[in-house]
Amino acid sequence: MPFEAIRDYFDARAITFDRLYKDDSGWHALVNRLLRRAVFERFEITLRESRKVEGTTILDVGCGPGRYALAYARMGARRVVGVDIAPRMVDLAAQYAVAAGVADRCEFVCADFMDVKIMERFDLVLAVGVFDYLSSPVPFLRRMGEVSRGRVIATFPGCSRVRMHLRRARYAIRGVPIFFYRQDQVDRIAHAAGFRTFKLVPIRSSGTGYVFVGAGWGGKQDVCLGDYQASGA
Repeated sequence: MPFEAIRDYFDARAITFDRLYKDDSGWHALVNRLLRRAVFERFEITLRESRKVEGTTILDVGCGPGRYALAYARMGARRVVGVDIAPRMVDLAAQYAVAAGVADRCEFVCADFMDVKIMERFDLVLAVGVFDYLSSPVPFLRRMGEVSRGRVIATFPGCSRVRMHLRRARYAIRGVPIFFYRQDQVDRIAHAAGFRTFKLVPIRSSGTGYVFVGAGWGGKQDVCLGDYQASGA
């Protein structure tokens, strides 16, 4: 099953994945900065597009080891909730929150975002590096809108001539599906999910992609796409 494959993949590679975000001067960090520039660019764009977060509540969907959640907590967010399907990712995030002295404002839950019961609405809801693995992006983005009372930020990997195919092959070996998007596809997904006001900020570094910044979720499906499949299907 794709869900189990994705969960197991990230659970087994939690430490390796987290090293992408570590700020050190070693050769590993240098390689990451050169070959995975898009990871750092989308981090910078996401924080910038989040605007003022002091005193706000934030839901980080697919929080991984909590790097975004910790950044928001340090920026003054009142409460940050992270949700991820990989237990080791959640454990790492909780440990880092304690080490950073922000555990009192951070909560991490191991669950599927589409199944977990959420009883509140957040000022900001984000999902970074999540739509890469979703065969049905519209319901997911719609639910992000449902639990937000402010901004929604999500990243979409773009189509490229070389990297897209290499990445798809690398993940296919492990049974993990991966999807890529053109700009027009992201536009259609956003409309179908009920967003009336949004913009796409291009990620111009290696791999390309888009940072979706949405507001004005209306709860209305404006475009009927049927069984939408992203370009990686």
